[in-house]
Amino acid sequence: ARRSHSQNGATALMMATLNPYSTYPELLEAFRLMVRAEPGVVALRDGFKLSPMQWAADYVNVALQHGLRHPNPATLLALLPAVLELAPSVDAGEACLRASPEGRCLAATGAGQLRFLEGDRVICRVESPGGAHDWEEGVVVGLWYREACWPREHAGAPYEALLDIGHRVFALADDDRLVR
Repeated sequence: ARRSHSQNGATALMMATLNPYSTYPELLEAFRLMVRAEPGVVALRDGFKLSPMQWAADYVNVALQHGLRHPNPATLLALLPAVLELAPSVDAGEACLRASPEGRCLAATGAGQLRFLEGDRVICRVESPGGAHDWEEGVVVGLWYREACWPREHAGAPYEALLDIGHRVFALADDDRLVR
């Protein structure tokens, strides 16, 4: 996933992100290898001025473009951990994402200790119009949020928050880059 390895402005990481046919376990390893090879690749944008994280977050639309009946969230769920672990100083556009009306918070067993509990005040990094990012205040309203299409082997998003501006979002990781 070297910056110099691209075709029409799309890196190998971008192409993998736009592939809705890969599985979560496959992408966990593939994204780790790509980001480890060159962490800065996570910040590159394509001709649409979108980053790999933004495309991964738009997995429902990517599936529709491929004519698939069911969305595949594997790119989103596998890319974020690689970004947080292997590109700690690179702004990849990671942010809390809008919660789906069908999303649910479930009790997770053995998923680890969390920094916040339901009812705690937090600030969440969210994408603003134009692709910028802002921090919005809110309250944790649920733990271990997940959507129906998420694979069972993924524990879920540690937090669902109701922002003071009225939006419900989820933080896909318990990390200061997303939620404080």
